[in-house]
Amino acid sequence: MVKAIELLKFCEKILKSLSKVGVKTSDYEYIEMYDDYKALVDKGAKKEYVRAVLSEKYNISETTIFRIVSRLEKHIKI
Repeated sequence: MVKAIELLKFCEKILKSLSKVGVKTSDYEYIEMYDDYKALVDKGAKKEYVRAVLSEKYNISETTIFRIVSRLEKHIKI
């Protein structure tokens, strides 16, 4: 078992980089939703349609989906 502080120290550079671009540590909860988003967009679906479908599937607003996708698509320099 590891203490929380040890894990934070181990991940410090990554967490700092994520924080700088506005990615929240809780965004890990949306990985599956993001993968669904990308799959639908890559198949040619319009982003507005994709947000509407995923909003219903994941029970979150279309605006929230837009914000999450924007955060997760930011480029990060580590």
